[in-house]
Amino acid sequence: MNFIKKIWYPEIFQGTGKKTDYFEGWYFKLISADKSAIYAVIPGIAYGLNGEESHAFIQVINAKTGQVNYFRYPVSDFSYEKTFFSIAIGENKFSREGMYLNLKDEQLTLTGELYFYDIIPFPKTFLYPGIMGPYTFVPFMECYHGIVNVSHKIHGKLDINSLPVIFEGGEGYLEKDYGKSFPEAWIWIQANHFAARDTCFMFSLARIPWLGKSFTGLICFLLFQKKLYRLATYNGAKVERINIESKKISAKIANRHFTLEFSARTSEGGFLKAPKNGMMNREIEESITAITDLKLTDHKGVVIFRGESENCGMEISEGAEILKG
Repeated sequence: MNFIKKIWYPEIFQGTGKKTDYFEGWYFKLISADKSAIYAVIPGIAYGLNGEESHAFIQVINAKTGQVNYFRYPVSDFSYEKTFFSIAIGENKFSREGMYLNLKDEQLTLTGELYFYDIIPFPKTFLYPGIMGPYTFVPFMECYHGIVNVSHKIHGKLDINSLPVIFEGGEGYLEKDYGKSFPEAWIWIQANHFAARDTCFMFSLARIPWLGKSFTGLICFLLFQKKLYRLATYNGAKVERINIESKKISAKIANRHFTLEFSARTSEGGFLKAPKNGMMNREIEESITAITDLKLTDHKGVVIFRGESENCGMEISEGAEILKG
């Protein structure tokens, strides 16, 4: 029964029984109300090919400076609840409702507790349990993706190098990945700081290995005025145009119902560790200060939404040019 429940609740730890060749990580985006503090905190577990490579971790990226700190823990310091999303790594605790942090290395001391409220969960149905839709049920994929909190407000503060940083009234986002490896190549953009309240956009295009072959998969959504607009491979959406530069992307994607056009640009980011065969031995540059402009129209050309968001998450992996074809 727990296996079945996990399909419809991807935020729950999926790696029960895994010992090698597996990773799982949760991405918490944290932005203060005045936007002076922009952080991502990424807890996770990595099971390499042997015990020496396996470990739990917490990555912290300061978007303002690009500084990334990687805190490594023994696997024995990782624990989880079986029926709902709650994990602990050492003294640090994480759930969809908040986090408690007690981190320290030579560069960074980070302590405190944040609570999340006004949580907007990702909508789900029986056949569409998450952003991956029917692909949720496909076995042997190297990476699965889940959206946990489309948006939430933040209550609390963190002490960062002994200085209080107030997140009260700020906004956050929560997603996760799990499997064997990140895709061969990918582009990822996430934005939820539009002028229209409770609006969120996410776009991911990736070359996905599967059963000895590979295919390009698209998952994308816009949540606006409590309605979810999906454009994905599984509902017939196609990338009609995409331009990829080192720090800029523009694209047009469409299915028979909607057309979405966007551009995103960023500056320098920080380098996060990413998984390959369960080992955190790849690097990807991520910005959380990108700017995204997008427009959604229906099949008659009527504009449903148009807006711009700052403080966007953005990644362009090495080799992303293969996604043009």
